[in-house]
Amino acid sequence: MRGGSEVLEEFFTALQEAIWKLISRCWEKADLKGLREVAAVDIAYKEDLALAVAVCWDLEQNEPVEEKWLACEAPYPYIPGLLFLREAPPMLRAIKLLEHDWSLLLVDGHGLLHPRRMGLAVFLGFMLNKPALGIAKSLLVGVEGPGENWGPVWFSGEILGYWFKLRGGRKFYASPGYMIHVEQVPKIIEIFGLDYPKPLAYVDELSKKLIRNLPRDPSPSPSHSFSERRSR
Repeated sequence: MRGGSEVLEEFFTALQEAIWKLISRCWEKADLKGLREVAAVDIAYKEDLALAVAVCWDLEQNEPVEEKWLACEAPYPYIPGLLFLREAPPMLRAIKLLEHDWSLLLVDGHGLLHPRRMGLAVFLGFMLNKPALGIAKSLLVGVEGPGENWGPVWFSGEILGYWFKLRGGRKFYASPGYMIHVEQVPKIIEIFGLDYPKPLAYVDELSKKLIRNLPRDPSPSPSHSFSERRSR
C-alpha cells in the first residue's frame, strides 16, 4: 500500500506535466524593449520558518524602490523536482505585496531547466501572468555546452537555458520562466553586465539578514505576514 505523501507527490508531478502541456501551446513572447523596473524574489529559512523577500528594482537608478517581506511556516517539505510546493506560496504572497508596477520577474530558482520544464520560475510567472526568468546557482538537469564565459545548456535535445561564469569560476544558470524565449536569456543577462543580477543578490542578502534577526515565533499565528516598504 502506498503512503499518502507518495500519492500526493505523484499527483503534483502529474499536475506539473499537465500545466506544461497547457502553457507550452500558448507561450507568448514578452516585449522587453525599454525595460525599466524588474521584480526579484528569494527565500531564506530558519528551521521550519520561511522568510520570502520581494523587491522592485529600478534598472536606470540601479537600486531598489520597494521591498516587501513576509514570514510563515514552510508550507511543504523539500522534495527534489517539487520545490514549488515549498517556495511558491510565500514567494507569490511577497510579490503580490509589491505596489510598484514591474515588467520582469527574476526568481532564485530554475525555469525550463527542470525535469518537467516546470521549475519555480515557470509557476510564478504563470500564476502572475507576467514574464519571468529563473536563475539558479546549481544545475538540476541538462548538459553544459561549450563557451568561455557563458554557453548553452542542452536538455532533451534542446537548448533550454544558459550557463554564465562569474569571477572566481562560479557559475549560475538562467532559463525562461514564463513568456520568455530561450534566445532572450543572454540579452536579459547582458542588461546586468553578464553578471549575476544585482536585484537577486540584494534579495538573497536581505532575506538572510532578516531571518537571522527574526524571533522563532514572530506572531501568534504562524501564517501571519510582515511587510516592509522602501520608497524613493
